[in-house]
Amino acid sequence: MLKKLLKYDLKNLFKSLLPIYLVTLVVTILTVILNNLSNKSNLFSTLNALMIFSYIIILMVLLIGTFFLSIRDFYLDFTSERAYLVNTLPVKKRTIIASKFTTSLITMIASMVVMFISFLILIIGNGIWVSFAREVSILLNTMTGEIWGLLILTTVLMIVMYIGILALCYFSISLGQLKNTNKLGFSFLAFIGIYIIYEIYFTISLSTIFVIDPNFIRALDATVTPIGSINVLMTIIIVLSLIFTAIITPITNYLLKNHLNLE
Repeated sequence: MLKKLLKYDLKNLFKSLLPIYLVTLVVTILTVILNNLSNKSNLFSTLNALMIFSYIIILMVLLIGTFFLSIRDFYLDFTSERAYLVNTLPVKKRTIIASKFTTSLITMIASMVVMFISFLILIIGNGIWVSFAREVSILLNTMTGEIWGLLILTTVLMIVMYIGILALCYFSISLGQLKNTNKLGFSFLAFIGIYIIYEIYFTISLSTIFVIDPNFIRALDATVTPIGSINVLMTIIIVLSLIFTAIITPITNYLLKNHLNLE
């Protein structure tokens, strides 16, 4: 059943995202064309500046839009008329939630791939591919194991934090749907309150480490390099974020399973 849900959710999300992907690639190509023509006249130079601004905007829309479309999809499935259909499906709520997490992560990765392709088009179109490839090659050859570890941990942290924010939003929606009216407004207020708790949780957790061992940072700095210290800190943040997600996601499942409000 999870496979069928994933297929449906991905189809539903990509239906909205494909036009954004197309616009992104079109704007990228137009940016390359106008950049190559910008030295021909002041008109092309002005149009190029406007197109670069449009390019930056479309990249922001690409990433932010992907996130909000995922949240919108979850919200509609549990607060709109679609909730009646969802509630009749012979599938557990945790399976639906797992599908939402997975499809949101997949579509975000897909959006970042589109962004990467867009960057490649810019680089190739502006004739700087050779120099760019040479600089990347030099950078890769000078990278140490610690730096590779930093890049890997940064990638893991981004994924974990993204899932954590999704969990926060889903939890907020599960609270907001308990209301008979203005579910969106109550979900937003719930998000603000939970986010404050989220920040307090991180502050107290990190502070507790320093209270238990005041010399933790000093000892860390004495035994590892600055990059190693950053890696340790990022690992702690990843663990704390996973713990918080593991706490609120079962509560979301419980609320949607036992207190789904279809009014």
